Amino acid sequence: MNFLVSAESLKSRTAIDTMLQLIDRQGELYMRGIEAAKRVHVPATDVGFVVFYGLGGSGIVGHIVSTLFEQRSKTPLITYTTASIPSWVGPSTLVILLSYSGETLEVLRAARRVLHSGAKAVAICSGGSLERLALDGGIPTVKVTGGMAPRMAVPEMVGAAVSILDAAGIVAGAEKELTTSIKSLEKAKKSFSAHADLPENSAKQAAIFLLDHLPHAVSESTLHPVALRLKNQLNENAKRPCVVIDVPEAMHNTLEALPDTRRDRYIMYRWSGEDESIRIQLEFLKELLGEKVFEARFDGTLSEVVLSAIMWSDYVSVYHAALQNIDPLPVSKISALRRELARLKT
Repeated sequence: MNFLVSAESLKSRTAIDTMLQLIDRQGELYMRGIEAAKRVHVPATDVGFVVFYGLGGSGIVGHIVSTLFEQRSKTPLITYTTASIPSWVGPSTLVILLSYSGETLEVLRAARRVLHSGAKAVAICSGGSLERLALDGGIPTVKVTGGMAPRMAVPEMVGAAVSILDAAGIVAGAEKELTTSIKSLEKAKKSFSAHADLPENSAKQAAIFLLDHLPHAVSESTLHPVALRLKNQLNENAKRPCVVIDVPEAMHNTLEALPDTRRDRYIMYRWSGEDESIRIQLEFLKELLGEKVFEARFDGTLSEVVLSAIMWSDYVSVYHAALQNIDPLPVSKISALRRELARLKT
């Protein structure tokens, strides 16, 4: 089993190696997104709300950016991954439209609604119908690198979104903070990449820990996007289900019916900035679940922790795919659904 996640074995499998190289380059991708946004004129704006709207791999961008900067934002940062954009969106709203492919049905419909509502908007995509629609409607568009699996473009889209918030005057200094935090990824890459062997590599350890079990990702609400990222990446890269447990909310309901069978395994995200009440609740869970818990600890500022933990989660998902001899690139069921939805008019 250990050989399956050795550098030699991982390198020999093209799809696995391709995904791992993209994870290795996450720092570069965040910076590429920042630079792409700088090439687009985003005027400073005075709005009452910022709405991130997207689904799937693109949808998580809003969750990540909101977690990083909601405490410093001049206005509320709200993420919607719903079937449609809220009816209250209007002239006092800045909508950041997120669709890597530019073909997401719901985002295209939202873009048309934004144009009719008078809301301010910026689009982030790699091209497609969203780029054309935005160009025709005068919506500034940040074009990110095409040709990747959409889920792997998240760092670049996050970089673009952060740069937009900074340029629009919503979060002063956001771009600088992200740029500074990216430096922590070099240390994370050294610790978790394919070249870091067992037993020092905790991402490989976690992938083995989850093998043949049902994963549960546990995090405090501050790190919810990280747990969500692990779920999404296990779903798409390793074709495995995963349950997300959000603390403290889950401690008021889920706790009483917490799955505790031989099949269940828990990844628990911990960080140096935990509130004391959160620490007590996570320690309670850890004691309750015993050997079913794998604790992943991260140190640094919130931005450094989020970026490093996302990178770690991505590595875990690809190593888990490698252990099962699964190609992480195809998402055949999602592709089939998109073909069905493509028949609908936007």
